[in-house]
Amino acid sequence: MGIGWLLGGIACLLYSGLVGYFGGIKKAPRLLKMVKMKLNKNMTDDTAAKVCLYMAIFMLVAAVFLLVYGGIVS
Repeated sequence: MGIGWLLGGIACLLYSGLVGYFGGIKKAPRLLKMVKMKLNKNMTDDTAAKVCLYMAIFMLVAAVFLLVYGGIVS
């Protein structure tokens, strides 16, 4: 496996875990404030938490893809 694929997969797993936990489960105010500031200032906290969960799921899928594709190609 190439080192780039491995590092990309680990980075995606780390991002997915942190954003999923702190944004979607724990609902940390600073992270939700940052999401609302970047996307839409009129967004509610629940919507920002859902966006965090959706992005965490998307990045988890990307991590699995990077790790599997890197294992096959290299």
